[in-house]
Amino acid sequence: MTAYYLLIETSTERGGIALADADGDAILLSQELPPGLNQAKYLMPQLAEALAPFNLPHSLKAIGVGIGPGSYTGIRIGVAVAQALAYSWKVPLVGVSSLYGFHPEIIEGPFAAVIDARIGGVYLLRGLKEGERLIYDSEPTACSLDDVGGMLEGVSHIVTPSGRSLKQRFAEHYPQLTWTWEERAFSASALFKQVDLGFKNGALVIPPEHLEILYLRETEAQREKKRKNSEV
Repeated sequence: MTAYYLLIETSTERGGIALADADGDAILLSQELPPGLNQAKYLMPQLAEALAPFNLPHSLKAIGVGIGPGSYTGIRIGVAVAQALAYSWKVPLVGVSSLYGFHPEIIEGPFAAVIDARIGGVYLLRGLKEGERLIYDSEPTACSLDDVGGMLEGVSHIVTPSGRSLKQRFAEHYPQLTWTWEERAFSASALFKQVDLGFKNGALVIPPEHLEILYLRETEAQREKKRKNSEV
């Protein structure tokens, strides 16, 4: 019987779902959600419709979910749905950084996966593409616009789910530097590789154990809590 990995990714405005053969690496289904910030409205109906032809949950090996970084609300939507399904279906969860889903489609060489962190700067992951191989020389990180230039030294290609505001901010901050930008939805195959790696390495969350998200910067609620504690 075929075993499947299910993937849920809603950390950015270009979220989606995918299903893969857990043993043969074949992508059986990959669907992008309608772009924007209303992914909660479409996620469950699209999941139910897309997965109906498959023998789920009986043949499900694990659920992979993007844990960020990205939109705090978006991350929580995907994680909450993944946790609910994992608990109901009694299957393990594998959390993966959403940044691993963004790499050049064709161009080879050094690249950076970049997600807009708004006033927090950017979320960034440096890598190298050699044919089908993806090699990373950094961990997912958050950095300010002041630090972007140093972080992107030697990198000319940027991959992002949405680049319009980023391009403008980068150009204003670094008028002397230029980058080639590639906007695309997340790569299901790249994220499934991370899910499979996590599964084989035992990086599993067994419901109802809590799945930690990778937000990489403090939320306003966390900052407020720190302020209150400092006043005591």
